[in-house]
Amino acid sequence: MCALSFAVLFGTLGVRNQQHFGTWSYDMGIYDQGLWLLSRGHAFMTVRGLNFWGHHVNLVGLLFVPFYWLGAGPSFLYVVQACALALGAVPVYLIARDRLEQPWMGLLFAVVYLMYAPVQWISWAMFHPESLVIAPILFAWWFAARRRWGWFAAMVLFALSTREDAALAVIMLGLVLAVSAWREADRRVVLRVCGATSALGLVWYLVATGIVIPHFNDGKVPFYVTSFYGDFGHSMSQVMWGMMRHPGRVASDVVEHDRLRFYWQLSWPVGWTYLAHPLALLIAAPQMLASVLGGTPYARMIKYQYTSMMIAPILIASIQGAAVLWRFRVARFVLPVWLLGCSFVTNAMWAPSPLNSVDSRAWARADPRDDSLRHALALIPGGASVSASYELLPHLSHRLHIYDWPNPFVPSVWGNDDCAHLPNPTIVEYVVLDQRNVGEGNQTLLADMTTVGGPFATVYSDDVVIVLHRVGTSVEVDRAPQLRACADLGANLSP
Repeated sequence: MCALSFAVLFGTLGVRNQQHFGTWSYDMGIYDQGLWLLSRGHAFMTVRGLNFWGHHVNLVGLLFVPFYWLGAGPSFLYVVQACALALGAVPVYLIARDRLEQPWMGLLFAVVYLMYAPVQWISWAMFHPESLVIAPILFAWWFAARRRWGWFAAMVLFALSTREDAALAVIMLGLVLAVSAWREADRRVVLRVCGATSALGLVWYLVATGIVIPHFNDGKVPFYVTSFYGDFGHSMSQVMWGMMRHPGRVASDVVEHDRLRFYWQLSWPVGWTYLAHPLALLIAAPQMLASVLGGTPYARMIKYQYTSMMIAPILIASIQGAAVLWRFRVARFVLPVWLLGCSFVTNAMWAPSPLNSVDSRAWARADPRDDSLRHALALIPGGASVSASYELLPHLSHRLHIYDWPNPFVPSVWGNDDCAHLPNPTIVEYVVLDQRNVGEGNQTLLADMTTVGGPFATVYSDDVVIVLHRVGTSVEVDRAPQLRACADLGANLSP
């Protein structure tokens, strides 16, 4: 019932967020267009300037294809994500029930999981396939404890399908399970399974990042290697070597103020109980290290999807730690109160839930501006090529050519931060922009587009939104800004 309530609440909030223009090009528009393209036999995402398989290896996306044949879109993705997150409460309950030998403690930990602020923020932060990894990792742990290896293998394979770097968590899962089973009577069987698990994770990671992504990404490494970790190197091997060569720098980074706040907000909702048995945290170590050493500050905030691969290990370690504390009689009275108190207080402080009067406003609500935005969207023909501002794009992403303004007129967060595959701007038939989000640096570009003799005519405009329709071409307006920007990047512009 708790899981169902979570799915209904956050699924509904997600649908409303989409309806009231609370979603963005990055990342709802990326994945919505990417999945729509897969369902139509295409793969190049014009929102991002990357091939779907050169962006990430999200094999799980193939499961969405039949639903996109039937008209699925952002609202459907929000509902699926909410249900997948809610499902994680089931293995949490099972793990805690078995480990603590108390069904009611299983229920308590399920509530702690559903109230966990990072879980609820993931349900808000658009749609990301890696959010689907939480329940499979939790189920894999429970099936391993029950020695149900067929189901364990199925969960591991599903986890690997969510994203290529889930393989790092799978590698660590095999190692942690092997250490945990060292004293078990059937340790030889367990060690063989765990060894195979880690080996599979390693092989898949090398294939996905060394073969699949470069094949679909013009021979280049995953875009996030240079974007996030460029200070350490320009390939995964260089990044890892750079971290080993500069341990002092690594140590300095991991104790920066924003990192300490990140650890704090991950730990208080589970009452720090994992400290009594932290081994399972090693499953989260690769993603944690990537988040605290990477160049993007969003990776070390609980408000975004980067916590997805950390959540299952944190819950497992917290349950394991609680089992250690459970041996003390006093803990049987104090621990439940402590866990519920930490869960509810931190939810009210940090989560986008109804308990938090501040962060619950992160969900978009009805606004007088909505009518103008919907009217503008209705003027855009299906299939027309469009450049749209970031909160309008997820409402137009089911087409072959949809660009996040000011792309393709001026490259902005495009591809591998170069101009490869950036098309001639004359391909754009419509431009639709929220007047608040034109961008200060693009006001001149917009003015040139609509000047007398310019390439676009205004078909609708008010204080909220503007819609332009192409009526001609202009080398100066269409092509010159793009050529100048690409020259400044030192990039070769694709013909």
